Amino acid sequence: MNLKPLISVVVPVYKVEKYIEECIKSIINQTYTNIEVIIVDDGSPDNSIEVIKDLLEDKRLRVISQKNQGLSAARNTGIRAASGEFLSFIDSDDKVKPEFLESLYKKATETKADVVRGAFRDFEGKIPEGWVSDFNIEPSTGIEALKSFLDKNVSFVVWSSLYRTTFLKENKLKFMEGILLEDGDFTTRTYINATTVATIEEANYCYRVRPGSILTTNNAQRMSESEQKVIRSFITWYQTNPSLEIIELLEQSIYAFMRDWTRVLVKNKVNFNPKDGCYSSAVEIVKKPLKKRPLSERMKFKVKLQIIEFKYH
Repeated sequence: MNLKPLISVVVPVYKVEKYIEECIKSIINQTYTNIEVIIVDDGSPDNSIEVIKDLLEDKRLRVISQKNQGLSAARNTGIRAASGEFLSFIDSDDKVKPEFLESLYKKATETKADVVRGAFRDFEGKIPEGWVSDFNIEPSTGIEALKSFLDKNVSFVVWSSLYRTTFLKENKLKFMEGILLEDGDFTTRTYINATTVATIEEANYCYRVRPGSILTTNNAQRMSESEQKVIRSFITWYQTNPSLEIIELLEQSIYAFMRDWTRVLVKNKVNFNPKDGCYSSAVEIVKKPLKKRPLSERMKFKVKLQIIEFKYH
């Protein structure tokens, strides 16, 4: 019997005992059945694994336990353990519709893409407030896809996509550890390296908005430090890369992160030095991509820079 290629599904787990059963059930009930589900227990102190004990009788599921290291490290553990031809990341408090993997795989087969991105909605079928969830383009090079992605201010998330596993491993693509909102860094580097990126319109991923999750917890200091760390890594790449095309993309990427970092700095009081080399360098770098943004966006960004200069001096 000829089976379709194996798809690895990586599910990081930490303090989700109320939600994980619904998540795992949605995965094992996929119309695409040739899957391995790698559940990475990131030192969860609750009963997250215990509540899915019966589901673990499904031989497609396995648990890898590690001490708590954070979401990025848990995903990286999943990447290393994956044996499928394709790989998907699903957060353990979310769920997916039955056709989630099937629809992404179909597009990957048609286009031979390294990355296929789908759309997402919240549990009520709505686009979460403040998000740009849909990204629809013709199959493109990763560089062209990233240009469009950044132009449209699409939300940086990895969990509505399918990745070719050999592509990730051969390019040594993994998540930056010890930061929040690591999806933006990963997506930028992944798209730049991808031969082909494709998209589908179906919104088969359901994102749960809940109190206490990373994106809804006000942790301004860690957020600021995370933005700074990613921007610093992009600046290092920017300063050493000979390709004008990639340099321009990194300028746009740095601007995307600066737009958010400046928001954090304006709305909160954090330990921050505006004379830090990373911040001052980034301010200079984003002048070029900023010129291409709408007037209202340019004005808003410049006002934030002025507030930061006054607030942190």
